[in-house]
Amino acid sequence: MNLAQRREAIRKQMAAEGLDMLFAFHDGTHFIEKPDPVTILSGFKSMGDCVAALPREGEPILLVSPAWDAERAKDMAPGFKILPVDQIVPVLPDVLEKLRIPPGRVGLAGLSELSWQYGIQIRAVHGGQARMADSLLAAHAKRKTDDEIANAREAVRIAELGYAHFLKIARTGMTEYELAAEIRWHTKTLGADDNFFLMCASPHNRAVQPSSGRKLEAGDIILAEITPSYRGQLAQICRTVSVGEPSDVLKTKYALVVDAMEHGIAVAKPGTAMSSVCDAINKVLEAEGYGEYCHPPYIRRRGHGLGFASILPGDVALDNTTILEPGMFFVIHPNQYLPETGYLLCGEPTLITENGPEPLTKTHAALAQIEA
Repeated sequence: MNLAQRREAIRKQMAAEGLDMLFAFHDGTHFIEKPDPVTILSGFKSMGDCVAALPREGEPILLVSPAWDAERAKDMAPGFKILPVDQIVPVLPDVLEKLRIPPGRVGLAGLSELSWQYGIQIRAVHGGQARMADSLLAAHAKRKTDDEIANAREAVRIAELGYAHFLKIARTGMTEYELAAEIRWHTKTLGADDNFFLMCASPHNRAVQPSSGRKLEAGDIILAEITPSYRGQLAQICRTVSVGEPSDVLKTKYALVVDAMEHGIAVAKPGTAMSSVCDAINKVLEAEGYGEYCHPPYIRRRGHGLGFASILPGDVALDNTTILEPGMFFVIHPNQYLPETGYLLCGEPTLITENGPEPLTKTHAALAQIEA
């Protein structure tokens, strides 16, 4: 499947629901769990406010700000008419008026994430009669396109190279800030356009969190979530590193968490509910007496979808009844707190194929060690 085919499927549903135009909005701020309806339609990851307009028939339009980013939009969103502007809000009424779409036949996606000025401008033209269409758009983005899957593979490659660099340069006395900055920069030199990198260290971590000025010490357990994006598609690997020789307890407990992850990956097949993936992970840990730690406040989910475009199929959680389909892509990570060791990370980005789950990493998580 490619983006043109995704748009045609969306257009068919627009016709079935009586919509002549679909507007997708994004403000250029990107977060690992914030879907981007503009990227879903066009493949373009904006730097500023952006609006994609998809008519039921005819050429789609992309309003791009800042105006100087138009050339990149042309490269990333072929088939779209690119309208570069410095500020979208002031020109939005004129654009909407020229399209002459009846108010009740317009769908809006992504509006809830924007400032109130957008709502005022749209209401001025359409009188508040336009319909919310976020769910319509999301339904056609739960499966990745061929390009998104290719970009995911490259993002995983970058993540693994970033982790290899991490193990090469990490040392005692280095602050978390220094190490985090080095890894972010290194992944960007490899082609990442972003990296949602969490990394912290402690002899007994309570959770994974952003880096601080704390210096690495012997006996620390380093937690790292390396989440680069490539051409707007995120991937994530989760890793745990011992500073100095790990204890036998740490080795045993980490092996348990990895085993739980592998059980979760094994059941992630087409036709399986996402909740079953979480349940498979929990059962391994429950059998070892950690049932209490498989639920809040210790754990909320065992993984999540990977955007930026769409974060579907959502969380690897007991309450997620989404049925897995080929083309879905998400990370499976037990990321478990255990009282003997603290929080431990392992996780693999996994693609659902016709033949079952395909972790995209070359090497699965294993407890690593750096010199103390």
